[in-house]
Amino acid sequence: MATHPPSLPLREFCPLYYLLNAIPAKVQKGFRSVLVYLTALDSNSDYIAVGSSIGMLYLYCRRVSQMNKYNLEGKSEPITVVKLLSCFDDLVAVGTASGRVALFQLVSQLPGRNKQLRRFDVIGLHKSTVTALAWSANGMKLFSGDDKGKVVYSAVDLDKGVCNPVVLLEEPSAIVQLEYSQKVLLISTCQHSLLFNTQEQSLVQLGTKPRKSNGRFGACFQPALCKQSDLLVYAARPGLRLWRTDVRGRVQETHVLKPLFNQAVPQFQLFPRSVPAGSYQPTDRQLGVVSCFLKEGWVLSWNEYSVYIVDCTNQVIIGGLESCGDIVSVACTDYEIFILKGDRDIMRISNCPEGLPEDERAPVDESEEVKEEFSQALEALEVADEVEGQKRGAALTDERSRSSSITSWESTQGFSTASTTETSELSSSRYSTITQEDFQQELVVKPVKLKRKGKRRRQGILLAESWMGYSGPGCGILSLVVTDRHVWCLDFKGSLYCSSLPNGSLSWQKFEENVQQVALSPSGSLLWKVEQKTMTAYACGKVTIKGKRHWYKALDETAFVALSDDTAWIIRTSGDLYLQTGLSVDRPCARAVKVDCPCPMAQIAARGSVVWALSEQRALFYREGLSSYCAEGEQWKYDKISESQGLESICIALGENDTLWALDTSGSLWFRTGVTAKKPQGKDEHWWQVSITDYVVFEQGGLFQMLIQATQSVATVTRAPVERVAERLRVAFLSPHSQCQPSLVSAGSSGVWIASGRNDFHVAKGSLVGTYWRAVVPRGTASATKWAFVFSSAVPTKEGSFLWLAQSRKDLFCIWDQDLQMRPLTVQLPSDVEMVQVSACRDALWGLDHLSRVHIRTLSASCPTGMHWTPLDLSQLGHVRLRSFSCGSQNVWACDANGMVYFRVGTQPLNPSMMLPAWICIEPPEQPLGVHLVVVHTSPNDRMLWALDSRGCVHVRTGITEEMPVGTAWEHIPGLQASQLVLSSRTVWVRCSNGEVARRYGISDKNPAGDYWKKVPGLINWLAVTPMDELWAVTPAGALTQRLTKTLPHNTGKNHGNTGSLSGEELEEEWEVI
Repeated sequence: MATHPPSLPLREFCPLYYLLNAIPAKVQKGFRSVLVYLTALDSNSDYIAVGSSIGMLYLYCRRVSQMNKYNLEGKSEPITVVKLLSCFDDLVAVGTASGRVALFQLVSQLPGRNKQLRRFDVIGLHKSTVTALAWSANGMKLFSGDDKGKVVYSAVDLDKGVCNPVVLLEEPSAIVQLEYSQKVLLISTCQHSLLFNTQEQSLVQLGTKPRKSNGRFGACFQPALCKQSDLLVYAARPGLRLWRTDVRGRVQETHVLKPLFNQAVPQFQLFPRSVPAGSYQPTDRQLGVVSCFLKEGWVLSWNEYSVYIVDCTNQVIIGGLESCGDIVSVACTDYEIFILKGDRDIMRISNCPEGLPEDERAPVDESEEVKEEFSQALEALEVADEVEGQKRGAALTDERSRSSSITSWESTQGFSTASTTETSELSSSRYSTITQEDFQQELVVKPVKLKRKGKRRRQGILLAESWMGYSGPGCGILSLVVTDRHVWCLDFKGSLYCSSLPNGSLSWQKFEENVQQVALSPSGSLLWKVEQKTMTAYACGKVTIKGKRHWYKALDETAFVALSDDTAWIIRTSGDLYLQTGLSVDRPCARAVKVDCPCPMAQIAARGSVVWALSEQRALFYREGLSSYCAEGEQWKYDKISESQGLESICIALGENDTLWALDTSGSLWFRTGVTAKKPQGKDEHWWQVSITDYVVFEQGGLFQMLIQATQSVATVTRAPVERVAERLRVAFLSPHSQCQPSLVSAGSSGVWIASGRNDFHVAKGSLVGTYWRAVVPRGTASATKWAFVFSSAVPTKEGSFLWLAQSRKDLFCIWDQDLQMRPLTVQLPSDVEMVQVSACRDALWGLDHLSRVHIRTLSASCPTGMHWTPLDLSQLGHVRLRSFSCGSQNVWACDANGMVYFRVGTQPLNPSMMLPAWICIEPPEQPLGVHLVVVHTSPNDRMLWALDSRGCVHVRTGITEEMPVGTAWEHIPGLQASQLVLSSRTVWVRCSNGEVARRYGISDKNPAGDYWKKVPGLINWLAVTPMDELWAVTPAGALTQRLTKTLPHNTGKNHGNTGSLSGEELEEEWEVI
């Protein structure tokens, strides 16, 4: 243990912003926000482990300043206890409220240590809440206790990957604390403390006197290098007494501590907070769970009301923290104490700032200068509290929101993160002007601006479009309307709310009641409402958020209203359509004129001189002939594009930059561009679909933690995905004859807003990428031709890529994707051969037949599809049957039926010296029994290797370089199960078992595993990607399709169409972190 002068004070040097900001305050469960409470805590010199109410374990690695998260999977239930262990491998065990125990063997970068995360579960033995955990020093034994008194022993064999639990004993009261040393298990219950010798299977009680009262009193071993017979125990007793016993339970000494508490207990000096964390005196002081701390004879005791450190040798209270009963958990290392208090406050108490090297942990000089800084911090805190109080008085409410994505960030190169030593030297005056709440508001609410660099970054993390979630103000959302400066919400009860457009939070104010429908002009200058029951439309004169407002009767029997900046389009309850023109702030309503329409309309969208309508039968129409001189227009035109794509819209909206938006009955979001008065149908020949399924998974906190490091812990971000709007839309609003027509999509200068029908909505403020799968019919084939598969490869000399496709295993065609006529060339297969797989590079086409034989076809500039097939000599592999292979530019990877991996240099049958290239056997990743690799895929440039196993799990080969082309290790990529895997030159795409497509983001030379998956619109049966990330696919109906994308930049009037993916999906836009 470290030695320090006895006079050295213990205090909190700085709040743990880096830790607390890395744990989201709430997560998204579908469209429902769930608060995250911190429920358990443990720490050692390497890690800080925090359990949560949502069943997520947050593990902060102190060595590399990185937050990882681990999900127990299955039902989300609170974690009640956490226990860390550092031995040959780093281990962490957790217990839950339902009695589940799980232990994780963590990944280590050190040589010879574990390279793959593994989890072991103990299920079925504990039937109630787990309250205590204890490890053996070597990590081979784990003991767990619950609140019914059951103690379970789990024998852990990390080499074999097994965990065998058995019930050790059962007590009549709850287990309070467990400790294990020298084959002796120390058990503390609410009734007594016991010593269980695991070797002799003997059980003895500490002391002979029973407790005067039951309670949560713990016991611990005194740390010492000694044999079993010399073990000593400290045990807490009622009435502020502490026993010191030997390993046979005989009491050697009783410390009566009650007289020490007759004087004022010295409190730990805490960092200034807006709400004092201590200064509360419990009515009945007691000891609780105990552990030895810092110096010989020092004992740390804690319960829900207090934390005390007592020097038993000198009979002195070193320090303490007393509260009103909100202390959740306490953990300590050799020289620091971590206290989890309330819902999510963690304090670090120590004798030195965090991060100091061991040889630099000198006594902190309590000089006048330091004291003066601390007093200045307190004075500044009072000023900050006063200012904050004024702010709270001015605002009605403050609904905080969290982004379901993260800011795209420049490469961490160029950012200088302060070293731990520098951080420790920061005095408290650095934070003196803001409280913790102010600190979060200051840094969470404001946008994080990014500086562009001249060169395109290579290792910066690129994020796709993202959606931020907000909570609505009332009971569900019937209509959501966004103007240039405000966002308006109408709930199911008819209450209309308004908030200024957010910089990060919304401040809702109730505007009106008894509203059936609301309409606003894009600028917000015109406001109409349709009153409940009477169905009468009223126009508001001079819209103001506060103060009195005057309503003018506009029209009775009104079902729906749409406003442009000078016109009102009104659908009457009879189904007739009317128009009011010449509107302004001073003239919010006028005489209504009837407009002919081909069928009863349900909704209208108007902006500028463009008007679209949605009929009661979900058909879309647009109005031709509108201009500043002719507000009525000439005629309605049926939108055939919507019909051809089978689009069934539920609501429509016109947005900035000549865009049209539609939300369909399946919850998909679509847009069209170039929608102008001269061409109201737009310039697109189809709708573009936008992904509103956000990140499938955000594993290990890698990307998130990079932000935390780069910004010095300034961002709080949720990792929960934004799910499809469809699940909420199907519940309500789907009756075409309903009087309550929803307005669930709205677009303006602030972004695209979508409501779910429940009390939440989402907004995309950055650039968006639209997807359209175009059907391609190769020349000379019928449109009904059903294709079985398609592969892609680079062309030997020309630009573009080759597509290798077939209708069955007995034919093969080649198409150059730059050929506008898409003329297929027939590739003759060897006789009596069925090709089950092909893989190609610039100079060779490899085929695997149904008998596991390999055939190679040499490609050249003069004969780009090859002349003949050459059988490959596989005699070196013996009886091995290859199951899959993949060609890179110079190397070939293969996988056999048993999951073994093979590497070969050269893509030709023979090398120039006429020697047969050798196959190198590569050990596959460690897998559970019965699970093995089935597919390997290398990138066209040989820089990446990814694999699928028999369960659909994804793996990546790390450490691949030019010097080490075979790589060094395997890493499992969690987040989804895949049916197919394809690689371009820079990233990875997968087809999931349900036909959905996802892309891996964040892959680089230094981060071969990438950071997260993101799904792409579309359902397919087969997927192929060119080296330049252009996607081709076979649909469930067997048609060949190509993915086209269109980028919709935010706040610009230009749209860029392309047939690839990169320009749309690797935008370096400025993102806002909420």
